[in-house]
Amino acid sequence: MRAEWRRWLAALFWLLLLLLAVYRFEWLEGFLKQVFGGKEIFRQRATLADYMLQHLGLVLLSTSISTAIGLSLGLIVRFRMLSEFREPLLRAATFLQTVPSSAVLALSVPLMGYGQTPVAIALVFYGLLPILRNTIQGLDAVPGEVLLSADGMGMTPAQRLLRVQLPLAGPAILAGIRTSVIINISAATLGATVGAGGLGVLIVNGIRSMDVTMIIKGALPVSLLALLASSLFSILEQRRYRER
Repeated sequence: MRAEWRRWLAALFWLLLLLLAVYRFEWLEGFLKQVFGGKEIFRQRATLADYMLQHLGLVLLSTSISTAIGLSLGLIVRFRMLSEFREPLLRAATFLQTVPSSAVLALSVPLMGYGQTPVAIALVFYGLLPILRNTIQGLDAVPGEVLLSADGMGMTPAQRLLRVQLPLAGPAILAGIRTSVIINISAATLGATVGAGGLGVLIVNGIRSMDVTMIIKGALPVSLLALLASSLFSILEQRRYRER
């Protein structure tokens, strides 16, 4: 019980810091400008909260698509007639993750133009491997005696997969989604280079103007958002473990 409270307190702590970093950054901005200076060559076209919402929207969209694709493919290859596609799928997902996101963006922009679409595609590729791999490995880890019991109850392969294997593989799948979300929170900053908005706008503009304060203004919420997401998934994983 104490461990669960500590997880909730950690999540609330990161949430509080994130809200302060987004809505009260001026409390820290004056000190940072005294230390690092601030040229303010680029003006913000939106508030920090707007950039935060754009960033969060990109992450949620891409992770939702990655989760849907990863889960679907991980379940499909469980069927005997399609099991031969398992290793090729894993190799393809691994290859996609090794391709630099900047290269994916460069290839997507001529086809789809600037905006959120090419960024979402790149993030889907990046977030797919952890979910697909953990889905397959989690299903493989289900004890054989459990499967035999399901067969003894007269379950069809589809019923066994959905009612027995998938719930037992839940913690592993949730861990894969957690990894995907954290990866995409960081990678979404590249969206600023193709006009997708997000917190990366501040980071890119800060690099262009050599304004350390502006870089921190964009990077700090990204880091805190990743820590908050990790804490929330830790709570979900603990609850899944207790249910088991």
